[in-house]
Amino acid sequence: MQLRVLNEKDRQAWDEFLITQDDSQILQSWEWGQFKSKLGWDHFVLVAEDEGSIKAGISVLVRKLPFLKKTLFYAPRGPLFTDVALVDKLIDGLCVEAVKYNAIALKIDPEIEEPNTGLIDILKKRGFIHKKKQVQPRTTYFLDISKSPDDLLAGFEEKTRYNIRLSEKKGVKVSEDSTERGVDIFHKMYIETSKRDVFLIHPKSYYLKLKQYLVDRGMGNIFIAYFRGIPIASLFAFRFGNRIWYMYGASTNEYRNLMPNHALHWHLIKWAKENGFKLYDLWGVPSSPSEKHPLYGVYRFKKGFNGQLKTWVGVYDLPFDKLTYALFDKGIQLYQNMRSLLTKGRIVDSLSE
Repeated sequence: MQLRVLNEKDRQAWDEFLITQDDSQILQSWEWGQFKSKLGWDHFVLVAEDEGSIKAGISVLVRKLPFLKKTLFYAPRGPLFTDVALVDKLIDGLCVEAVKYNAIALKIDPEIEEPNTGLIDILKKRGFIHKKKQVQPRTTYFLDISKSPDDLLAGFEEKTRYNIRLSEKKGVKVSEDSTERGVDIFHKMYIETSKRDVFLIHPKSYYLKLKQYLVDRGMGNIFIAYFRGIPIASLFAFRFGNRIWYMYGASTNEYRNLMPNHALHWHLIKWAKENGFKLYDLWGVPSSPSEKHPLYGVYRFKKGFNGQLKTWVGVYDLPFDKLTYALFDKGIQLYQNMRSLLTKGRIVDSLSE
């Protein structure tokens, strides 16, 4: 078994390896790394190979830390592997890369269901620290969309079925617009949504880059719901392997009573089926939902599609430079708490447990 950092010519081999895994993950794709490289990150992919065949790997984003000649490694939803024992070998290689990049720590949040004692035992043995602060959602709903549309609809909660039919009855129409115009329509509504629900969003340039590096390469779509020709809701969907992801959704303050978000998701589900996808990842709900949680409404909406609830092992950090890591970790936590206090009037984490 050999370790190797891939180069551009290995792009297809890496993505093909990801697609063959049960937990194929768009955030580990070569294209996602390229997209992030246009936003201030570096990017590399480390693999373990056996006779030229990839058996395990990890796509790592590298962030330069301000005022320091140091970096931070982050592998969203990585690593991926055919044998958990190979994780130990990948960690050896990552320690070598950490020296090259002067990295203070590695952060991972693999899409591995808890509990997974084999993986966790390896992480703890190698010095990883379990963190409560999440980067990606730890809990999500998966919907098997290989069933017929009638069976899918019958499996939804009664209120969800009612809202889907209501949107159709009221004349809500959904169409795809994966162009710059679509990005513009989406982002204007996203600004309105963020003000209403009090959360931070990226500037439009971020979503234009998503279009350039994912949508334009056949890895994403933008759908918009209209009422009498007026755009009233929109979503960004991503696709990779046999899976569709819902990550960003927006709606106007007006016409919410027409249930355009239900129309959007039902349209996306049917579209995904027609295009051969098997799994719909509704992307993130609270791990311990309560009516006081800031995402309780999101939880109730997604629960209505009656998917399978899955919870991953969560975030683990491997410090390479323990002193700098400890100072940075406390500093970033203070910054995030202050930002939340200033923008929301309270210290709250929408990804909290």
